Amino acid sequence: MTFQKAKEEYKWKQWKAKEEKVLREFGMSEEKIIHLRELDWEDFNAERRFWEHYSSDQEKLYMQREVENMDLLNSEQLLDCIENRQMWEILKNTDPKTIEMILMKIWGFSVKEISEYLNLPEKTIYTRINRLKRKIQKCCVEIKES
Repeated sequence: MTFQKAKEEYKWKQWKAKEEKVLREFGMSEEKIIHLRELDWEDFNAERRFWEHYSSDQEKLYMQREVENMDLLNSEQLLDCIENRQMWEILKNTDPKTIEMILMKIWGFSVKEISEYLNLPEKTIYTRINRLKRKIQKCCVEIKES
């Protein structure tokens, strides 16, 4: 992941302009607004320096450690939580990579993070999750009808 300074600086300036407009509306002095801008600019530059030196390899190692340290739920525990027999069958027959994707989504990882961790395109992540959703929805419709 690379840090795009120009893009991030543009977003920062847009955010800062909105914030300063609100501060002026509430009557904050121009001197304090300028001081706050300087402090925020220092923070922005510190974060920029961090991201410029932060490599995607470090990010992958960090994510790998995070996933390994997650003791919230694993695939076996997920299946143990399922009470509906049809739902259990769907998940039991689902590809282990897809189950891993679902668990990572439960843990709060974004699709981008999951794709980087599993070395798969984001589109593949979305496709697999949507296929599983359709299977589950079909199962739920069958349950409601019976």
